[in-house]
Amino acid sequence: MSIKNTQTGIGLVEVMVALLLLTVAVLGYSALQGQAIKATNESFERTQSLVVMRNIAEKIHANPDAISIYENQINLATNSVPSKKCGLDGQAVTTASFCTPDELARAESFYVKTDLANYDFEVQMHPCPNTGGSGTNAVNNIMFSYCLISAWGRTTPTIGTNAQVDCLTNRVSANNVVTEAGGRYHPRSTCLMMEI
Repeated sequence: MSIKNTQTGIGLVEVMVALLLLTVAVLGYSALQGQAIKATNESFERTQSLVVMRNIAEKIHANPDAISIYENQINLATNSVPSKKCGLDGQAVTTASFCTPDELARAESFYVKTDLANYDFEVQMHPCPNTGGSGTNAVNNIMFSYCLISAWGRTTPTIGTNAQVDCLTNRVSANNVVTEAGGRYHPRSTCLMMEI
């Protein structure tokens, strides 16, 4: 006599296996979603940074005689209000508000740094190490240029040897022989550089 199997439902083991597979799939999707959000945030930071750097670069290109003033003012840790606003404060421009190139550079640098307070990144301006931007004769180098560096997160907009902090590597030379050109991004740095 044979006993006929009459089971017609789903057993507990099948339900547990299905739940396990569903859990693994949901966890994988969650991890993928987290990576997508991180990539989107990084893209947003880079875009904002690029917009700010282009803005600063255009101001400097329009007023090249005061490039050293821009460098000094942009790199200051504290942002002091300039003595003349040069019409950049939204007020009407009058003959009293006309500025010299140096006064304009101070005012523009002040407003750029004020705008940067709304974002989570810093901008600095340094001589580019890969174009001879180091040493006392750097400005006489025909290839000399400045680097605008913006950084966010734990990276600072600086040039140096600390891969945990600095954005770019520095130039290494001894006895007028360059052993490392410099100007490369440190691994894991979160920054952008624009040569002007």
